[in-house]
Amino acid sequence: MIQSKRKTLIGAVSLAVLAPLASAQMLEEVVVTAQKREQTLKDVPISISAVSGKTIENRSIDDLASLSSSIPNFFISENQIDSTLSIRGVTTGNNKGFEQSVAMYFDGISYGRSQLIRTPLFDLERVEVLRGPQPTLFGKNAIAGAINITSAKPTEEFEGKFSASYESEHEESQASLVLSGPLSDTLRGRLSASWREMDGWILNEQLKRMEPQRDETYLRAQLEWDASDALQINVKAESAQFDSYGYAMEALAPQDGYSLVFAGPIAVETDEDWVRASGDVESINEMTNLVVTANYDMNGYTLTSVTGYVEYETDEILDIDYVGLEILDRTNQTEDYSQWSQELRIASPGDEKINFIAGVFFQSGDVDVTDEVYLGSFLSLAGPPVSLMVDSYWDRTFAQSSDLYSVFFQTDFQLTDQLELTVGARYSNEDKDGYRKVTIEQLPTNAAPPALLAQLWGAVLNTGAHEVSGKRSESSFDPMIRLSYDFNDNITGHVSYTQGSKAGGFDIRGNSVPGTPFVAVPGTFEFENEEAENIELGLKMRWDRAELNATYYTTEYTDLQTNIFDGTLSFLVQNASSADVEGFEIDGRYLIAEGLEFYASAASLDYKFTDFKDSQCAYGEAPTNGAYCDRSGETAPYAPETTTNFGLDYERDLGNGLVFDANLNVDTSSEYFITSNLDKNIDEGGYTKYGAQFGIGSEDGKWRVSIIGDNLGDERIRVIGGTIPLARTFVRLASGGALDGIAYDAIYARPRNVTVKFDYNF
Repeated sequence: MIQSKRKTLIGAVSLAVLAPLASAQMLEEVVVTAQKREQTLKDVPISISAVSGKTIENRSIDDLASLSSSIPNFFISENQIDSTLSIRGVTTGNNKGFEQSVAMYFDGISYGRSQLIRTPLFDLERVEVLRGPQPTLFGKNAIAGAINITSAKPTEEFEGKFSASYESEHEESQASLVLSGPLSDTLRGRLSASWREMDGWILNEQLKRMEPQRDETYLRAQLEWDASDALQINVKAESAQFDSYGYAMEALAPQDGYSLVFAGPIAVETDEDWVRASGDVESINEMTNLVVTANYDMNGYTLTSVTGYVEYETDEILDIDYVGLEILDRTNQTEDYSQWSQELRIASPGDEKINFIAGVFFQSGDVDVTDEVYLGSFLSLAGPPVSLMVDSYWDRTFAQSSDLYSVFFQTDFQLTDQLELTVGARYSNEDKDGYRKVTIEQLPTNAAPPALLAQLWGAVLNTGAHEVSGKRSESSFDPMIRLSYDFNDNITGHVSYTQGSKAGGFDIRGNSVPGTPFVAVPGTFEFENEEAENIELGLKMRWDRAELNATYYTTEYTDLQTNIFDGTLSFLVQNASSADVEGFEIDGRYLIAEGLEFYASAASLDYKFTDFKDSQCAYGEAPTNGAYCDRSGETAPYAPETTTNFGLDYERDLGNGLVFDANLNVDTSSEYFITSNLDKNIDEGGYTKYGAQFGIGSEDGKWRVSIIGDNLGDERIRVIGGTIPLARTFVRLASGGALDGIAYDAIYARPRNVTVKFDYNF
């Protein structure tokens, strides 16, 4: 494996070295704002992938999850009750009490909550993915990396665009409208609106509908005002509704006695055939965002103020047993979040011997979460005492408020004409208050004595009524030092050392706390922050026709926040593990001929837990530490050893006022685990995914018709999975302990789809 990776790197370097021999046609420059100022990709000494808004639009990429498969060492999953970001295998567990390990910023505003990952992508300048800890400029929670999203801005000249598309296989329809231009000599505006509906690709036999259905509307309005020769102000308001109905999920891989118990009239279909059965599932999300950005020019120095307000509401109905039997149907979950933030920073002109960015940041946020989990009629088949729990439920509330402030700086010292030293640091302090309450309730149809009911919930489901609260205050200092050296006009090398941290907090998903009566496995409430140390070595190379970037990284993580399934229905949060992560990342472009460009990127990942003794065991695995299994020396879920993306972009003038363009792209991934307990029964064995896009339009850009294909090989890709809740518990109860068995659930990526799209510019 190592030898193969070296050959890949040597081949890519050879391609770049040979590039200057070609003629003088030039690659288009890629401009990014990863360092809070506009720079070309070659001048940014970090591992970064940038995708232009044009590429996102032409390939009909609707969200970050769809984009992530084309960026190596970048993974996004929309799972049963949450969404997660992952860079270099480092991710956040399914717990709304966690901060995301990957900081996401949209027009300078932090989108730190997992639900905001689902925000539609539309009318953008670009999306930048920064790998490795990025605390200095993106905050202390950017311990694995950062995503920097920039929306398209108002234009000096009037322009308008209407787009419409249709995909027949999954009944997906989309339409969008953009209007941009001057409103006066000093005022410009931009209005962006989009709508999307989709029926899905999995048949839910119980509800007689296709899933997952999507219903999205998005509206963004911007005003850009030249208040004076020195002051420019941009005001952006956004509103989005993004709703989904059903899961892209199937039950699969029954083990041992599961098929014997769940047979006959209560059989659960476990074939992988795009068919499933469950009760109602829906996720209704409304988001509002207001951002005011002001830039003031002080004789070349830029003073920037970014003020932002974000709020969203989520209402969900879930069937969390994931099968057609009425076990855990009618689960209700809500989340209300509001956040406001203020950043002030000053940046030097950028062309002097000493250049700097420095600033202060404040953010305040409040989140309220509720959920109710009901026990359905299917449990009556188990007989007493379990049948006495039918029509009872837990009622949980969680609240957290936080206040964060930080100061940061980053300074570049031009030591010689070729050597540059960069030092930076961020100091942060955060105060949090947390509260959780769980009660055991019963419907009028449940006549069990309350005391007995509480004992049963504790003994069978490891859930106990409790009320707990806490306060915590923590501070962090995250430094960075980097050396960059220009070997010549074409090649720059860099080496850096960075420390990162991620906030601690309070566990929302625990169903019990230490001391709760009748509970076998005590729960958790508070968890501590985690830390990282990262070393990177990189090369940035660019010629007229070729570009190549290569990075080696090694990162040590300590006190990782870990979600551990307790074996029944609950998760425990612990700072239970440490890990070492290392690998290579390479990306490049080569202009083969006029209008024909080849691009490629590849990443290797070696993720190993160095100390993780309290992991959940896989089915059939003998515990090594009490009820847990030691994962020290093993890898993590969603961490394939190799991922690649490569393709061709082509454009040609056909004459008669027509232009033809095309893109062919391939995404690959090696094998990876999709469950936190590394269960080999349902891992993803690796895949190769093909895509293509063909367009024809007018030479003046007025109109364009395109066909966009994704996953053309119709790969069945397992994204994330787990054990079906209560499956093993019920097998044991139904057989009186004579049988053991389990089955799994998996969420799948979208299968083959082909879209027809029409664009009209005016």
